[in-house]
Formats: sequence, structure tokens, C-alpha cells
Amino acid sequence: MRIGCRALLPILALFTVTAARADDTTVFHCQPGPWGRIDYSYIYLSAPESILDDYPLPSPINRWCFVDRSQDWLRNFLANLGYDAATVTRLVNDPRSSPDEENVVTLYPSEEDVLALSESNRETLTLELAKYIENPYYHDPICIPDGDVTAWLRGIDLPANVIDLIHRLTYKNGEGYFFSDIRLILKYATSDNQARQWIKALTRVRAVMANLRVDQTDDLAGLRRYWSANFHRSDSLPMLDAAAELPGGSQLDLTHLLPPLPRRLAYSYISPDIERSGQTPNCHWTSLNFFNYTRQNILLDLKLATSQVLENYTAVSPPYTFGDVFFFLNEDGNAYHSCVFLADNLVFTKNGENEIMPWIVCRLEDIKQLYGREPNYKIQVYRRKWPEGE
Repeated sequence: MRIGCRALLPILALFTVTAARADDTTVFHCQPGPWGRIDYSYIYLSAPESILDDYPLPSPINRWCFVDRSQDWLRNFLANLGYDAATVTRLVNDPRSSPDEENVVTLYPSEEDVLALSESNRETLTLELAKYIENPYYHDPICIPDGDVTAWLRGIDLPANVIDLIHRLTYKNGEGYFFSDIRLILKYATSDNQARQWIKALTRVRAVMANLRVDQTDDLAGLRRYWSANFHRSDSLPMLDAAAELPGGSQLDLTHLLPPLPRRLAYSYISPDIERSGQTPNCHWTSLNFFNYTRQNILLDLKLATSQVLENYTAVSPPYTFGDVFFFLNEDGNAYHSCVFLADNLVFTKNGENEIMPWIVCRLEDIKQLYGREPNYKIQVYRRKWPEGE
């Protein structure tokens, strides 16, 4: 296995977070297991205006970039998307669309051109555009959980026509639903401030706020063993014991049971002290530092991170336990994402190395939606080997 990492949503760098609950206050329940009785609700994290103000907005001019593609190929590709001959000629013969010195051809479709695509043809187009980093919002698109635009934007003040566009332009790729046409909606903003508010809306990330219900009737010895990784990391156990001793028991926020480093990082964005390392922490840094008392920035080096896994972890099969690392592998066996198993379907993760992505607790199903774009991907799980006496 070789480790790599994919950055997501390359728009802005963020350092703080505001959390907003969706109107849907449904409480979900984890399956019973050695982790105890856990329930959770969805929350949505978004970026503050004070940070967004420091960064340039994307251009509202819509564009599609193709690399090393001939004009004949482009004409055939556009025709297969259902465009008529006049539209194909207009797009390909646009004087701005001549190949540049790196053989990148840029097309400038109108809003009508974009909306004319059928659902299946939109998927075909976005798969092609996602191949090129020159199309940042297609290469690393915004994931809309469960494809539910209404829930994702609930409580956000966006014009009806913009919300309608997001609905119409959301597309499926692999196991998830995505939105990439940021430029297209920004042209409807009437001011710089409004455009920034819309960008803020598009930074929303769904996470879960989870609680462990515990009282004296629970298997406290089993819970203590599970949440300490078989007593290798016991610093959260006093909190567990205290919650169980309360009359009638208690609800304990799951973050209180995480090791010190992820406990501090949960639901937050990159802070200046972490940035001093010169490289943004990614998913693998997060996963392999999970049990470390002090963060090891050497894990930012992908070769060294791979070596760490091969030397200090062992591949395991179900049942999984607290702290196991789930690696998402592509067809070549390279790990392009990782996250840490907490309990049932809940994981701890940082989805990408971009500063815009916070550390969160979320469902494994949401990770699959986001990273299930790789064809024939698989998940391989590794467990830390504990040194004798630790």
C-alpha cells in the first residue's frame, strides 16, 4: 500500500468554525456493540465571514478546460453530449479557446449550454472535467450529503433562482452527489458581500454530534476497555466513570472519549500553530496521529506515513474496534483517503488537506459518498501495534 491524499474544495483557508443545526432534529441510534449506547444528530459547519473576506472570489465566467485534446476530439465529445452543430462550432471556434502553451483548451459555455445537458450527459461531462486540475471545482467538487440540497442549505439565505440552479446542476458521481458550477451562480450576486455570503453557504459540511448514554446498568468494565483501546489510552476514563455515577446516568459527548489530540481538533479548522509546519495536515496525518499525545508532523510526508503504517500497523478484518484506520484504496492499491473508526458507523476524519476542511465526526456512509468517486475502490483496515508496556 502506498499513501496519497486528495485535497478538496480549493477555495479558501479557514481557521474557525460556526456550527448550525439543521431544522431536522431527528436523532439516530447506532447499532448496539461494545461501544455502548450511542445516538447522534446532524450538524452543519460553515466558515465565518471574517476569514472569507481575506480571499479573492472565483471568477463568474464559466469555463471548461481540457488538456491534450484535439479540436476533432472536442467536437465529437460535445456532439455526444447532445449539442447541435451550431453550438459545437460556437464553443470550439471561440477565439479564446485556442490551445495555450501547455496545450490546455478552454471552452466558455453559457448558462443555457450548461442547463441544456441531460442528467446522464452531465455526469459524462463532469467525469471528463474532473480529470484535470485546471477545473478545480470539478476535480474537487462540493459534496451534497445524500443529494439533499434542501437539507444541506436549510436556514441559508439564498435567492430562489440560485437554489433552483443548485438543484438542477447537482449531479451523481460514484456513490455521492456533487455540485461544481460555483462560477455560474456567482454571476447573480449583486455585490461582493453577497457573493461572499454565497461562498460561505457552499462551505457547509455535514457532521454528527454524538452522545454516549451511560449509567450503572451498562457494562462499565467493557466500556472502559473499549474506549481506552484496551487500556492503552486511559486518560478519558475518569470522564466516563463520572458520567456513569450521576443519578440516572448521563449523556456524554463522544468527543470527551477521544484521545487528547483529536479531542482538541474535533469540529475545528486549521489553527496558526498547526500551519507553522509549512504543510496543511491531511487525512493520513489525522489518522496516524490519532493516539499520539503530541502531533508528529513527520507524517505529512507521504512516504514516511506509508512506512509508519507498514511498520506499526497490521491489517485486520471485522469486528473493528476504537482507533482502527480505514484506508480507501484505488485500483492501483494506493491509499487516497483514511479515517479513524470510532463506533458502529461513526468515524473521525479530516476530508482533504485543504484548510477549508474541518476535523469532524461523521458517518462512514458520508465518507463513502465523498470518496466513492474512484472506480472499483476498496477499503482496507489497519490496527495499531502497541509497543510492549505502552
